[in-house]
Amino acid sequence: MSVSELRQSWRSWWSFSTRPSGPAWLQVVWTVVFNTAIAVVLTLIAWAFVRLADPLKTLMWNFVIAQSIGLTVHALYEAGGYLLGRERIEAFSTRSRVLFFAGIPIVGCLIGYWIGLTLLGVDVGRIVQGAPRVVVAIVTVSIVFSTFWYRYIAGKTRLARAEAENERERAKAVELQRQALDAQLRSLQAQIEPHFLFNTLANVVSLIDTAPDKARLMLERMIELLRASLAASRSERTTLGQETALIAAYLDILRIRMGERLSYSIDVPAELLNVSIPPLSLQPLVENSIKHGLEPKLEGGSVRLSARATDGALQLDVEDDGLGFSPRAGSGVGLTNLRERMTSLYGAKARLVVEELARGTRVRMTIPLAHID
Repeated sequence: MSVSELRQSWRSWWSFSTRPSGPAWLQVVWTVVFNTAIAVVLTLIAWAFVRLADPLKTLMWNFVIAQSIGLTVHALYEAGGYLLGRERIEAFSTRSRVLFFAGIPIVGCLIGYWIGLTLLGVDVGRIVQGAPRVVVAIVTVSIVFSTFWYRYIAGKTRLARAEAENERERAKAVELQRQALDAQLRSLQAQIEPHFLFNTLANVVSLIDTAPDKARLMLERMIELLRASLAASRSERTTLGQETALIAAYLDILRIRMGERLSYSIDVPAELLNVSIPPLSLQPLVENSIKHGLEPKLEGGSVRLSARATDGALQLDVEDDGLGFSPRAGSGVGLTNLRERMTSLYGAKARLVVEELARGTRVRMTIPLAHID
Protein backbone atom coordinates (compact mmCIF):
# COMPACT_ATOMS: atom_id res chain seq x y z
CA MET A 1 0.00 0.00 0.00
CA SER A 2 1.39 3.38 -1.01
CA VAL A 3 1.92 6.38 1.26
CA SER A 4 -0.80 8.26 -0.63
CA GLU A 5 -3.33 5.49 0.04
CA LEU A 6 -2.39 5.47 3.73
CA ARG A 7 -2.94 9.22 3.91
CA GLN A 8 -6.34 8.95 2.26
CA SER A 9 -7.34 6.18 4.67
CA TRP A 10 -6.23 8.24 7.68
CA ARG A 11 -8.10 11.33 6.47
CA SER A 12 -11.28 9.34 5.93
CA TRP A 13 -10.95 7.90 9.48
CA TRP A 14 -10.32 11.30 11.06
CA SER A 15 -13.18 12.97 9.15
CA PHE A 16 -15.69 10.22 10.05
CA SER A 17 -16.36 9.42 6.41
CA THR A 18 -19.29 7.08 5.93
CA ARG A 19 -17.37 5.56 3.03
CA PRO A 20 -13.80 5.20 4.33
CA SER A 21 -10.91 4.86 1.93
CA GLY A 22 -8.94 1.62 1.93
CA PRO A 23 -9.69 -1.72 3.61
CA ALA A 24 -11.90 -1.90 6.73
CA TRP A 25 -9.12 -3.43 8.84
CA LEU A 26 -7.00 -0.33 8.31
CA GLN A 27 -9.71 1.78 9.94
CA VAL A 28 -9.45 -0.47 13.00
CA VAL A 29 -5.67 0.00 12.98
CA TRP A 30 -6.10 3.79 13.04
CA THR A 31 -8.47 3.44 16.00
CA VAL A 32 -5.95 1.30 17.90
CA VAL A 33 -3.14 3.76 17.14
CA PHE A 34 -5.28 6.69 18.29
CA ASN A 35 -6.27 4.85 21.49
CA THR A 36 -2.63 4.04 22.20
CA ALA A 37 -1.68 7.69 21.79
CA ILE A 38 -4.37 8.69 24.29
CA ALA A 39 -3.09 6.11 26.79
CA VAL A 40 0.47 7.40 26.46
CA VAL A 41 -0.60 11.05 26.83
CA LEU A 42 -2.69 10.33 29.93
CA THR A 43 0.20 8.42 31.49
CA LEU A 44 2.63 11.25 30.80
CA ILE A 45 0.21 13.75 32.35
CA ALA A 46 -0.16 11.58 35.44
CA TRP A 47 3.62 11.13 35.66
CA ALA A 48 4.13 14.89 35.40
CA PHE A 49 1.72 15.79 38.20
CA VAL A 50 1.78 12.69 40.40
CA ARG A 51 4.84 10.72 41.35
CA LEU A 52 3.86 7.29 40.01
CA ALA A 53 5.12 4.28 41.90
CA ASP A 54 4.73 2.07 38.81
CA PRO A 55 4.45 4.08 35.55
CA LEU A 56 4.30 0.90 33.45
CA LYS A 57 1.31 -0.39 35.40
CA THR A 58 -0.44 2.95 34.96
CA LEU A 59 0.33 2.86 31.24
CA MET A 60 -1.14 -0.64 30.90
CA TRP A 61 -4.24 0.45 32.86
CA ASN A 62 -4.74 3.47 30.59
CA PHE A 63 -4.02 1.34 27.52
CA VAL A 64 -6.73 -1.20 28.36
CA ILE A 65 -9.29 1.49 29.21
CA ALA A 66 -8.48 3.56 26.09
CA GLN A 67 -8.64 0.54 23.78
CA SER A 68 -11.91 -0.64 25.34
CA ILE A 69 -13.57 2.74 24.93
CA GLY A 70 -12.13 3.49 21.48
CA LEU A 71 -12.89 0.09 19.96
CA THR A 72 -16.39 0.15 21.46
CA VAL A 73 -17.08 3.54 19.87
CA HIS A 74 -15.65 2.23 16.58
CA ALA A 75 -17.89 -0.86 16.74
CA LEU A 76 -20.96 1.27 17.50
CA TYR A 77 -20.25 3.49 14.48
CA GLU A 78 -19.89 0.42 12.26
CA ALA A 79 -23.09 -1.10 13.66
CA GLY A 80 -24.96 2.17 13.15
CA GLY A 81 -23.77 2.37 9.55
CA TYR A 82 -24.85 -1.22 8.91
CA LEU A 83 -28.27 -0.93 10.58
CA LEU A 84 -29.24 2.53 9.33
CA GLY A 85 -27.51 2.36 5.96
CA ARG A 86 -24.74 4.66 4.82
CA GLU A 87 -26.97 6.41 2.28
CA ARG A 88 -29.47 7.28 5.00
CA ILE A 89 -26.75 8.63 7.30
CA GLU A 90 -25.36 10.77 4.48
CA ALA A 91 -28.85 12.21 3.98
CA PHE A 92 -29.23 13.14 7.67
CA SER A 93 -30.07 16.71 8.56
CA THR A 94 -27.44 18.67 10.45
CA ARG A 95 -29.14 17.95 13.81
CA SER A 96 -29.56 14.23 13.13
CA ARG A 97 -25.99 13.94 11.93
CA VAL A 98 -24.61 15.65 15.04
CA LEU A 99 -26.79 13.53 17.36
CA PHE A 100 -25.57 10.37 15.64
CA PHE A 101 -21.87 11.20 15.70
CA ALA A 102 -21.89 12.84 19.16
CA GLY A 103 -24.31 10.45 20.85
CA ILE A 104 -22.35 7.31 20.05
CA PRO A 105 -19.23 8.42 22.01
CA ILE A 106 -21.36 8.93 25.16
CA VAL A 107 -22.71 5.40 24.95
CA GLY A 108 -19.31 4.09 23.85
CA CYS A 109 -17.53 5.68 26.82
CA LEU A 110 -19.94 4.12 29.33
CA ILE A 111 -19.88 0.67 27.77
CA GLY A 112 -16.18 0.76 26.95
CA TYR A 113 -15.20 1.90 30.44
CA TRP A 114 -17.21 -0.94 31.95
CA ILE A 115 -15.54 -3.43 29.57
CA GLY A 116 -12.09 -2.06 30.38
CA LEU A 117 -12.59 -2.26 34.14
CA THR A 118 -13.89 -5.79 33.77
CA LEU A 119 -10.82 -6.81 31.77
CA LEU A 120 -8.64 -5.31 34.50
CA GLY A 121 -10.38 -7.45 37.11
CA VAL A 122 -12.27 -4.62 38.78
CA ASP A 123 -15.67 -5.39 40.30
CA VAL A 124 -17.76 -2.79 38.50
CA GLY A 125 -20.88 -3.63 40.48
CA ARG A 126 -19.14 -2.90 43.77
CA ILE A 127 -17.88 0.45 42.43
CA VAL A 128 -21.39 1.43 41.37
CA GLN A 129 -22.82 0.53 44.77
CA GLY A 130 -19.99 1.80 46.95
CA ALA A 131 -18.76 4.82 45.06
CA PRO A 132 -21.51 6.42 43.01
CA ARG A 133 -19.27 9.46 42.54
CA VAL A 134 -17.12 7.30 40.26
CA VAL A 135 -20.13 6.65 38.06
CA VAL A 136 -20.94 10.36 38.05
CA ALA A 137 -17.35 11.12 37.08
CA ILE A 138 -17.48 8.62 34.21
CA VAL A 139 -20.72 10.10 32.92
CA THR A 140 -19.30 13.63 33.25
CA VAL A 141 -16.18 12.71 31.32
CA SER A 142 -18.35 11.10 28.64
CA ILE A 143 -20.48 14.23 28.32
CA VAL A 144 -17.43 16.52 28.16
CA PHE A 145 -15.85 14.29 25.51
CA SER A 146 -19.07 14.16 23.51
CA THR A 147 -19.52 17.93 23.79
CA PHE A 148 -16.12 18.38 22.19
CA TRP A 149 -17.09 15.82 19.56
CA TYR A 150 -20.41 17.62 19.01
CA ARG A 151 -18.63 20.88 18.21
CA TYR A 152 -16.15 19.11 15.97
CA ILE A 153 -18.82 17.18 14.05
CA ALA A 154 -21.02 20.29 13.77
CA GLY A 155 -18.11 22.15 12.23
CA LYS A 156 -17.37 19.28 9.85
CA THR A 157 -21.04 19.10 8.88
CA ARG A 158 -21.22 22.82 8.11
CA LEU A 159 -18.05 22.50 6.06
CA ALA A 160 -19.45 19.48 4.20
CA ARG A 161 -22.68 21.35 3.45
CA ALA A 162 -20.71 24.33 2.16
CA GLU A 163 -18.55 22.09 -0.02
CA ALA A 164 -21.66 20.35 -1.38
CA GLU A 165 -23.19 23.74 -2.22
CA ASN A 166 -19.98 24.80 -3.95
CA GLU A 167 -19.99 21.55 -5.91
CA ARG A 168 -23.57 22.18 -7.04
CA GLU A 169 -22.57 25.67 -8.15
CA ARG A 170 -19.61 24.26 -10.08
CA ALA A 171 -21.85 21.67 -11.73
CA LYS A 172 -24.30 24.42 -12.68
CA ALA A 173 -21.47 26.49 -14.17
CA VAL A 174 -20.25 23.49 -16.18
CA GLU A 175 -23.77 22.91 -17.51
CA LEU A 176 -24.10 26.56 -18.51
CA GLN A 177 -20.73 26.33 -20.25
CA ARG A 178 -21.89 23.23 -22.11
CA GLN A 179 -25.05 25.03 -23.22
CA ALA A 180 -22.95 27.96 -24.41
CA LEU A 181 -20.76 25.61 -26.45
CA ASP A 182 -23.87 24.04 -27.97
CA ALA A 183 -25.08 27.50 -28.93
CA GLN A 184 -21.72 28.24 -30.53
CA LEU A 185 -21.92 24.99 -32.47
CA ARG A 186 -25.37 25.90 -33.76
CA SER A 187 -23.97 29.29 -34.74
CA LEU A 188 -21.24 27.62 -36.76
CA GLN A 189 -23.80 25.39 -38.47
CA ALA A 190 -25.94 28.40 -39.30
CA GLN A 191 -22.95 29.92 -41.06
CA ILE A 192 -22.45 26.79 -43.18
CA GLU A 193 -25.91 25.81 -44.25
CA PRO A 194 -28.22 28.64 -45.40
CA HIS A 195 -26.20 30.74 -47.84
CA PHE A 196 -23.99 27.85 -48.91
CA LEU A 197 -27.02 25.63 -49.55
CA PHE A 198 -28.81 28.27 -51.61
CA ASN A 199 -25.73 29.09 -53.67
CA THR A 200 -25.08 25.42 -54.35
CA LEU A 201 -28.66 24.74 -55.39
CA ALA A 202 -28.53 27.75 -57.69
CA ASN A 203 -25.37 26.30 -59.27
CA VAL A 204 -27.06 22.91 -59.67
CA VAL A 205 -30.00 24.51 -61.47
CA SER A 206 -27.66 26.34 -63.82
CA LEU A 207 -25.72 23.13 -64.59
CA ILE A 208 -28.66 20.77 -65.16
CA ASP A 209 -28.96 21.63 -68.85
CA THR A 210 -25.36 22.47 -69.71
CA ALA A 211 -23.43 20.00 -67.53
CA PRO A 212 -25.75 17.37 -66.00
CA ASP A 213 -22.86 15.21 -64.77
CA LYS A 214 -21.45 18.10 -62.77
CA ALA A 215 -24.92 18.93 -61.45
CA ARG A 216 -25.37 15.33 -60.28
CA LEU A 217 -21.92 15.25 -58.67
CA MET A 218 -22.59 18.52 -56.91
CA LEU A 219 -25.89 17.20 -55.52
CA GLU A 220 -24.24 13.98 -54.34
CA ARG A 221 -21.51 15.88 -52.55
CA MET A 222 -24.09 18.27 -51.10
CA ILE A 223 -26.01 15.31 -49.67
CA GLU A 224 -22.81 13.95 -48.12
CA LEU A 225 -22.03 17.35 -46.61
CA LEU A 226 -25.50 17.79 -45.13
CA ARG A 227 -25.52 14.23 -43.77
CA ALA A 228 -22.15 14.76 -42.08
CA SER A 229 -23.21 18.17 -40.78
CA LEU A 230 -26.42 16.73 -39.32
CA ALA A 231 -24.50 13.92 -37.62
CA ALA A 232 -22.07 16.44 -36.14
CA SER A 233 -24.92 18.54 -34.76
CA ARG A 234 -26.19 15.54 -32.77
CA SER A 235 -22.88 14.64 -31.19
CA GLU A 236 -20.44 16.40 -28.89
CA ARG A 237 -17.46 14.66 -30.52
CA THR A 238 -16.48 13.46 -33.95
CA THR A 239 -13.39 11.80 -35.38
CA LEU A 240 -10.73 13.46 -37.47
CA GLY A 241 -11.60 11.05 -40.27
CA GLN A 242 -15.27 12.09 -40.25
CA GLU A 243 -14.32 15.75 -40.13
CA THR A 244 -11.97 15.45 -43.10
CA ALA A 245 -14.68 13.61 -45.06
CA LEU A 246 -16.97 16.58 -44.43
CA ILE A 247 -14.22 18.96 -45.57
CA ALA A 248 -13.63 16.90 -48.73
CA ALA A 249 -17.33 17.11 -49.64
CA TYR A 250 -17.32 20.84 -48.95
CA LEU A 251 -14.25 21.45 -51.12
CA ASP A 252 -15.53 19.23 -53.94
CA ILE A 253 -18.62 21.42 -54.20
CA LEU A 254 -16.50 24.55 -54.24
CA ARG A 255 -14.17 23.05 -56.83
CA ILE A 256 -17.12 22.44 -59.16
CA ARG A 257 -18.23 26.04 -58.66
CA MET A 258 -14.75 27.58 -59.01
CA GLY A 259 -13.44 25.17 -61.64
CA GLU A 260 -9.69 25.20 -62.20
CA ARG A 261 -9.32 28.14 -59.84
CA LEU A 262 -9.40 25.75 -56.87
CA SER A 263 -7.38 22.68 -56.00
CA TYR A 264 -6.97 21.01 -52.63
CA SER A 265 -5.17 18.23 -50.80
CA ILE A 266 -5.79 16.47 -47.48
CA ASP A 267 -2.85 14.86 -45.70
CA VAL A 268 -3.93 13.00 -42.56
CA PRO A 269 -2.00 9.90 -41.37
CA ALA A 270 -4.14 6.78 -41.01
CA GLU A 271 -3.27 6.45 -37.32
CA LEU A 272 -4.89 9.83 -36.61
CA LEU A 273 -8.20 9.23 -38.38
CA ASN A 274 -9.90 7.92 -35.23
CA VAL A 275 -8.69 10.73 -32.98
CA SER A 276 -11.63 12.53 -31.37
CA ILE A 277 -12.08 16.26 -32.01
CA PRO A 278 -14.94 18.76 -31.60
CA PRO A 279 -17.38 18.65 -34.55
CA LEU A 280 -17.18 21.36 -37.21
CA SER A 281 -13.80 22.53 -35.94
CA LEU A 282 -12.02 22.43 -39.31
CA GLN A 283 -14.73 23.81 -41.58
CA PRO A 284 -14.35 27.43 -40.38
CA LEU A 285 -10.61 27.25 -41.10
CA VAL A 286 -11.15 26.01 -44.64
CA GLU A 287 -13.96 28.48 -45.25
CA ASN A 288 -11.67 31.27 -44.05
CA SER A 289 -8.99 30.26 -46.58
CA ILE A 290 -11.45 30.14 -49.46
CA LYS A 291 -13.33 33.32 -48.61
CA HIS A 292 -10.39 35.59 -47.73
CA GLY A 293 -7.52 33.98 -49.62
CA LEU A 294 -8.58 32.21 -52.82
CA GLU A 295 -11.94 33.59 -54.00
CA PRO A 296 -10.70 37.20 -54.24
CA LYS A 297 -7.62 36.02 -56.16
CA LEU A 298 -8.20 36.13 -59.92
CA GLU A 299 -6.35 32.91 -60.72
CA GLY A 300 -7.50 31.17 -57.53
CA GLY A 301 -5.12 28.77 -55.82
CA SER A 302 -4.87 25.72 -53.59
CA VAL A 303 -5.72 24.84 -50.02
CA ARG A 304 -4.04 22.08 -48.02
CA LEU A 305 -5.28 20.40 -44.86
CA SER A 306 -2.71 18.42 -42.86
CA ALA A 307 -2.53 16.79 -39.45
CA ARG A 308 0.24 15.38 -37.31
CA ALA A 309 0.95 14.40 -33.73
CA THR A 310 3.83 16.31 -32.16
CA ASP A 311 4.98 16.91 -28.58
CA GLY A 312 1.88 15.34 -27.08
CA ALA A 313 -0.51 17.41 -29.17
CA LEU A 314 -2.58 17.13 -32.34
CA GLN A 315 -1.53 19.82 -34.82
CA LEU A 316 -3.99 20.70 -37.59
CA ASP A 317 -2.86 23.06 -40.37
CA VAL A 318 -4.95 24.70 -43.08
CA GLU A 319 -2.70 26.46 -45.62
CA ASP A 320 -3.54 28.38 -48.76
CA ASP A 321 -1.52 30.27 -51.37
CA GLY A 322 -4.06 33.03 -51.68
CA LEU A 323 -3.76 36.77 -51.21
CA GLY A 324 -1.98 36.46 -47.90
CA PHE A 325 -2.56 37.63 -44.36
CA SER A 326 -5.47 39.94 -43.62
CA PRO A 327 -6.66 41.17 -40.23
CA ARG A 328 -10.11 39.90 -41.16
CA ALA A 329 -8.71 36.41 -41.48
CA GLY A 330 -8.04 36.21 -37.79
CA SER A 331 -11.06 38.09 -36.47
CA GLY A 332 -14.02 36.62 -38.34
CA VAL A 333 -17.05 35.33 -36.46
CA GLY A 334 -16.29 31.71 -37.36
CA LEU A 335 -12.69 31.81 -36.11
CA THR A 336 -13.66 33.81 -33.03
CA ASN A 337 -16.29 31.23 -32.09
CA LEU A 338 -13.88 28.40 -32.76
CA ARG A 339 -11.11 29.99 -30.69
CA GLU A 340 -13.51 30.45 -27.77
CA ARG A 341 -14.69 26.84 -28.05
CA MET A 342 -11.13 25.54 -27.99
CA THR A 343 -10.31 27.62 -24.92
CA SER A 344 -13.45 26.46 -23.13
CA LEU A 345 -12.81 22.80 -23.92
CA TYR A 346 -9.05 22.55 -23.48
CA GLY A 347 -7.89 25.64 -21.62
CA ALA A 348 -4.65 27.46 -22.29
CA LYS A 349 -2.98 24.42 -23.86
CA ALA A 350 -5.18 24.68 -26.96
CA ARG A 351 -4.07 27.24 -29.53
CA LEU A 352 -5.46 28.72 -32.73
CA VAL A 353 -2.88 30.81 -34.57
CA VAL A 354 -3.12 32.62 -37.91
CA GLU A 355 0.29 32.93 -39.62
CA GLU A 356 1.30 34.94 -42.67
CA LEU A 357 3.34 32.96 -45.19
CA ALA A 358 5.47 34.15 -48.09
CA ARG A 359 2.52 33.24 -50.30
CA GLY A 360 -0.76 32.85 -48.50
CA THR A 361 -1.84 32.09 -44.96
CA ARG A 362 -1.64 29.21 -42.52
CA VAL A 363 -4.08 28.66 -39.68
CA ARG A 364 -2.77 26.22 -37.09
CA MET A 365 -4.97 24.62 -34.44
CA THR A 366 -3.26 22.68 -31.65
CA ILE A 367 -5.14 20.40 -29.23
CA PRO A 368 -3.49 18.48 -26.35
CA LEU A 369 -3.61 14.78 -27.13
CA ALA A 370 -4.14 14.05 -23.43
CA HIS A 371 -7.60 15.64 -23.77
CA ILE A 372 -8.71 13.88 -26.90
CA ASP A 373 -7.33 10.33 -26.71
